[in-house]
Amino acid sequence: MDYKLNDKKKLSFFSQLQSLLKSGLSFSRSFALIIDGAESGDRNVLSHVFNRVIAGKSLWEAMGEEKSFSQLDTGVIRIGEETGRLYDALDFLSGYYTKKEEQKRMIVNAVSYPLITLCVAVAVLMFMLLVVVPMFRQVYARMGGELPPVTMMIVRLSDAMPSVLAVLAVSAAALTIIRKLFKDSDRYSRLTSGLLLRIPVAGELVKKYQVSRFCRLMHLMTSSGVPVLQALRMMSGIMTFYPYRESVRHICDTIEKGGNLTDGLSAGEHLYGKKFIVLVRVGEETSSLDRMFKDQADDTASELEFGIRQMNNILEPALILCIGGIVAFVLIAMYMPMFKLGMIIQ
Repeated sequence: MDYKLNDKKKLSFFSQLQSLLKSGLSFSRSFALIIDGAESGDRNVLSHVFNRVIAGKSLWEAMGEEKSFSQLDTGVIRIGEETGRLYDALDFLSGYYTKKEEQKRMIVNAVSYPLITLCVAVAVLMFMLLVVVPMFRQVYARMGGELPPVTMMIVRLSDAMPSVLAVLAVSAAALTIIRKLFKDSDRYSRLTSGLLLRIPVAGELVKKYQVSRFCRLMHLMTSSGVPVLQALRMMSGIMTFYPYRESVRHICDTIEKGGNLTDGLSAGEHLYGKKFIVLVRVGEETSSLDRMFKDQADDTASELEFGIRQMNNILEPALILCIGGIVAFVLIAMYMPMFKLGMIIQ
């Protein structure tokens, strides 16, 4: 099995290399020190990268041959090497992974309690439908009489539950196989990304994350003196989320045909938002695109973090109320014949 560096370890690598280069050490000495202090699995990956660099390859090419590093990692390092701003590229990656870890912790904190609550509630509901409801049905069968429509609906659902679980298990297995077979195809990426963006709240958070990432990368390149068109061509190989990758390619085509950045972005207004496109137009007209991208990256990241916190505040009580309502509905439906029997006896 191929060993891969996780995000925390890549953050440590980029930040250490940045700090050592800043202190005045040579690249070779800095890299050797990082390898000496790494764990065994990490040391193997970093040693392979270092050996390829010594053999004459650039750092981004050497990293590209390791599965541990993403297209974003190699793309940003390539920008840093080609513009002579490797330190800034390492600073960008350190900040990127620091922010990513912070957002990951926020998301985990936001969904962990609701997810645990949901799992427990589903388990309780399954137990009621598969065990408790059949017990009630046997009691009511001995009592005779016609059951209320609501109770009959729950009984039918209980009878169908084994088949439903089997269908869900087969569907999950089929989706897993489809993902493994087609996850790299454009058609699969277009379908899954489109579905993700249509999810309420979550779709908007994904858009903010992608726009923030787009702005940070564009700021890195435009502040390094990379022409906009060249920067966008590099971006098309870094952006992995299908709608934004295709949007960047469309922007490149628009600029090559004589248009400007704003014209290309306008076709993806549903991805970037009207406000962002207006600010880009102002940045182009005032020759301040790099500052505009930096400000928008910071603002969008702040909005993303606020959105995650708001999602947690809304999701937790809503989920509890929904689950409580479903369990209460099942209990009332099963006890309803007893209520009717009690009224008849009175």
